[in-house]
Amino acid sequence: EDLHNPQITLYEHVNYQGKSRIIRDATILGAGHDNDIMSSHKVQRGAWLLCEHSDGSGIQYLARERESLPNYKAIDFNDKLSFLRPLRPGCGC
Repeated sequence: EDLHNPQITLYEHVNYQGKSRIIRDATILGAGHDNDIMSSHKVQRGAWLLCEHSDGSGIQYLARERESLPNYKAIDFNDKLSFLRPLRPGCGC
C-alpha cells in the first residue's frame, strides 16, 4: 500500500453517484457541507481511517488501497462520515 501518497474519493450517493470529493490528507467533514452525506468511496492509494464523529470517535472503518465500497449501508455507515485520515508509515498512527 502506498502510505506516502494517499488518496480516496468520496461520493455523496451509493454506487459512486452524486457529488464527489478527492481527499489526500486528514479532513474534518463536520465543519462543512460534506458532513454526514457521503455514501460510497473508492481508495486509489493508501489506507484510510473513516470516523463517524469529527473528533475521531464513534463508528470507525478502515478502508484499504484499491477498495471500492459502493454502499455504506453495508457497514451501517451511510450518511455518518465526519472525519477521515490516512494511515502514515512508521509512526504507529
